[in-house]
Amino acid sequence: MAALDPFTPTDELPTDGVPIRPAATVVLLADRPHLEVLTLRRSDQLVFAPDHTVFPGGVVDQSDHDPRWLDLATCPNPQETPGLAHRVAAVRETIEEVGVLVGTTESSLLTHRHQLEQGQVIFADLIEKTGGLNLSQVHAISRWVTPMPGPRRYDAYFFVAPAPGGATPTADGGEAVEVAWVRPLQALKQWAAGELTMISPTRSILQRLAGYQTTAQVLAAAALGGPPELVRIGDEHSEKVYFPADPGYHQSHLKEGMGWVWLPAAPA
Repeated sequence: MAALDPFTPTDELPTDGVPIRPAATVVLLADRPHLEVLTLRRSDQLVFAPDHTVFPGGVVDQSDHDPRWLDLATCPNPQETPGLAHRVAAVRETIEEVGVLVGTTESSLLTHRHQLEQGQVIFADLIEKTGGLNLSQVHAISRWVTPMPGPRRYDAYFFVAPAPGGATPTADGGEAVEVAWVRPLQALKQWAAGELTMISPTRSILQRLAGYQTTAQVLAAAALGGPPELVRIGDEHSEKVYFPADPGYHQSHLKEGMGWVWLPAAPA
């Protein structure tokens, strides 16, 4: 795993026969007045990460690759990895799961929220009528690939984006059963106390965000980016994610996960 490039194409990742599905997750940021992130709790009826606290996101659909997006979305580097389709998926899933708009102020889109989720309408068709998406503040910060073995495997890129002022997120009642704004450090404390269940990708993002004070600081750092850091993980239920600069990163009981984070650590 360590030899894998952090931007290895999905179809070149090691597999045990379970299809690896491209996915996108967005970490919505807001100063309330301190930096907080939007989390959701997944239904306990789901096969993957049931009853876990995560960020909004989901699978990149074929419609997210619609060639019309090149004209409908403003994206600094639409051909980079992760590309435009992942950013579109992140925006679409955020509307579907928590009812929050990213990259647009067109509130009429929220009236189609459940139709989008059920595949009854096409996102590009809706955006074509409402003026486009501005994805210039949707920045990739991490990538995680679900390990083998597992009933579901995903290749998920994580993005940060500012939440619109006055956003009132609501769970869709299907995959998401609860939403909450929380300070990153507080969420980690709740996990350590057994009040929240979170997998390594979620915790890694919260750990890295915990040093930041404002949304503007995170977005500025994310826009610049940094070298991808391969994390190491131990016990999924009781141990933090380790970054290369952390004491204990080379402990023998830790293993290298297929998880990279390139949001720089906040300045001390």
